[in-house]
Amino acid sequence: MKCYSYKTDSQLILCAENVKSTELEDTVLHMGWKKDGVRFILPYQQQAFPNQGEEELISGNFVRSGQAMYEASLFGFDWKRPLEILTQKFMENGIEWYIVGSISDAVRGIKVKPFDMDIVIHTKDYYKVKEIFYRNYPDSIMQPFTDIQDTCPLKYFGRMFLAGAMIDVAADEGWNMENRKPKYEKISWKGYDVYIDDLQLRYKIELARKRKDRIVAIEEYMNHG
Repeated sequence: MKCYSYKTDSQLILCAENVKSTELEDTVLHMGWKKDGVRFILPYQQQAFPNQGEEELISGNFVRSGQAMYEASLFGFDWKRPLEILTQKFMENGIEWYIVGSISDAVRGIKVKPFDMDIVIHTKDYYKVKEIFYRNYPDSIMQPFTDIQDTCPLKYFGRMFLAGAMIDVAADEGWNMENRKPKYEKISWKGYDVYIDDLQLRYKIELARKRKDRIVAIEEYMNHG
């Protein structure tokens, strides 16, 4: 696979070519890229980047780690280490955050195989988190942390590839604790208090998506613990 980027007068465009399998193509499309002939592209308006240094950082990271990120999303990854890194960093900085998606199932103890990590930040802390990530993990930033969205319906979005895991970091007023229905559930994981998605909500989502393996795993957990 070839990962690269190029610029137009108004955009930075991330590109992937020579994607070798149908499964990997489906993964790239699921991550928000669009097929353009024989390549896959993800365009960003120039205003998504506050300065040229950030643009160059993300372009370089994508060229270096794009293929590994795609493959981790396709084949799965060890989620415990990257989640512990984030948990420690958020606790140190007083960040309000929540674990959603399949990682919340895994943290609960459900036997699922996550393909990415979905993290939601309270909107009041989103740009503080961006600063933390850019200061501590600059080589992991794969897509800009921005409120200028072409590819995501949530208000704020950014993407990292940290410790072998693709991590989507989002924020939106509707996902804040005070607005979320049903509420997030607080549990203990590795000695940390973390907030995760409601189990019944996760079950309804997987039923709607018809992901049989995850439906079975959640049902087994609900029936037997």
